[in-house]
Amino acid sequence: MRIVKDQRVAFLIVGGGNTAFSTGLFIVLALAFEETPSFILLSISWLVSLVAVFFVYRKLVFRVSGHFWLDLGRFALVNLTSLVVNVSLLSLFADILHFPRIPTQLTITALSVVISYFGHRYFSFRRKKPADAPNSKTISNSREEETA
Repeated sequence: MRIVKDQRVAFLIVGGGNTAFSTGLFIVLALAFEETPSFILLSISWLVSLVAVFFVYRKLVFRVSGHFWLDLGRFALVNLTSLVVNVSLLSLFADILHFPRIPTQLTITALSVVISYFGHRYFSFRRKKPADAPNSKTISNSREEETA
């Protein structure tokens, strides 16, 4: 990740890997447990990927330290928001309107990426600059400061 200077690109690379993992897990579960409601399968894949990707985003993408439990709580909250949007849309389109489950989930994933990036950038891994820093912004991330 040191080669990738743009935080957004790093987010997409890590998030892409995590999304592929989570989506693959969802597909495996959907094929193995065809009668199980979509929200249960999605919740399982969400929880597994949440734990797996938190540490990678924290250290390699947003490059923050300290506030471990606060970051984890905020990270989970942002991901929970994405999950609620995802479950609601997936339940509506796949379970109620009978759109095909897997293509529907793939489409919803694109919306989730946007929600996640901005949520993590400005909430999960937000850091305040010291008050005595010149031209300090209220919200910052160490990754952006390194390249500025």
